[in-house]
Amino acid sequence: MKKIIVSAAVAALAITTTASALEDIKVNGQAKVWYETDNATTDMFSKDNASAEVTFKLGMTGKQGNVGFGAEMTQGSTMGLEGQLVSGVRTSANNLDNQTGTGDAYVSKAYVVAPLMANTVVKMGRQELNTPLAFTEKWNAQQNNFDALVAINSSVKNLTVIGAYVGQSNTNGNHKATQEFNQMFNGAYAVGALYKNDMMGLNAWYYTVTGVADALWIDASAKVGPANVKAIVANMMPNADASDDTLAIALSAGVKVGGWNISAAASTVDEDGALAVANVATNFKKTKLPTAGVYLDGKAVAMPGATAIKLKAAGKVGSVGLAAQFATCSNDNGVFNSKHPTTGATIINDESASEIDLIASTKLGDFNVKGIIMHRDFENTDAQQHVRLITSINF
Repeated sequence: MKKIIVSAAVAALAITTTASALEDIKVNGQAKVWYETDNATTDMFSKDNASAEVTFKLGMTGKQGNVGFGAEMTQGSTMGLEGQLVSGVRTSANNLDNQTGTGDAYVSKAYVVAPLMANTVVKMGRQELNTPLAFTEKWNAQQNNFDALVAINSSVKNLTVIGAYVGQSNTNGNHKATQEFNQMFNGAYAVGALYKNDMMGLNAWYYTVTGVADALWIDASAKVGPANVKAIVANMMPNADASDDTLAIALSAGVKVGGWNISAAASTVDEDGALAVANVATNFKKTKLPTAGVYLDGKAVAMPGATAIKLKAAGKVGSVGLAAQFATCSNDNGVFNSKHPTTGATIINDESASEIDLIASTKLGDFNVKGIIMHRDFENTDAQQHVRLITSINF
């Protein structure tokens, strides 16, 4: 606990000192408790089948003239839960000391935003990204960010042009955030053109990941009668001569009925491809394909050979947000091998899987509470149930 108190105090001192030279200072923070259990290998809620982490964040934004600034410190801790209520932590072992369950605080954001020329803004430093094939994932106890340089131009009406260089990320080649930012391959470049008017939207992205692959992502959306319709075409093009391209196609449609959003989506990925159509920064953990569920994510629906369907309904009952979704995925390549989060044992070996997710979220006083119940069915493996609880307070 001392590490948490000292780290927060140092960060607060730095923020106070810097604030005297800046304008429009805003200090923000979050404390979050992340917990999940399942019955994959033993009883639900037993410590051997549960993982958890407490995450603390303290940040600041401000500006001086036309130049904006942002900084954030993050620290993860098990708060001594290991060995009592849980056996595993959510982030990489590199981030939490195996003896104390507490990791050192690290700089998770540090960036400046400044105008470069007419209608062009540059954001440089450690930041979140939200592009189709390289993006920040916020589902876990801690999130991945990027050391990047991003330029945004809006000279043409309804059109935004983006260019980016991405050098490092704190995922260390996996889907769990760490406190260390390492070079992402040999650097990646992205160019995007985003067009939107009252009738439709069209986004196109092209990526070059040095020495690994080029990639293309195009999505188009429009309102067709009462439905919002979206189509996606993406292609991963490995640099290796012996590796085939991966083509993915997806369609989705959604309507609003009596305050509920009802949607359906389908996707297919070329079976001969070498790479998944998903987040390259997290080893393809999450994907922007609309068929992804909670566990049927990029490691399933975005893999070469996958065919997937998802149905979803979302709305509110009083102050509680509710969502229910059904997702199913099949793949003759047999990619449904998964390791248990605590034991590391392989628990799935099937060519098809489906899941039903029930999601509820609300506020209890100043606390944001979210619960997810997941039921997972497999072709040859026993069904599994997972429960995920996330409680956070923002300040």
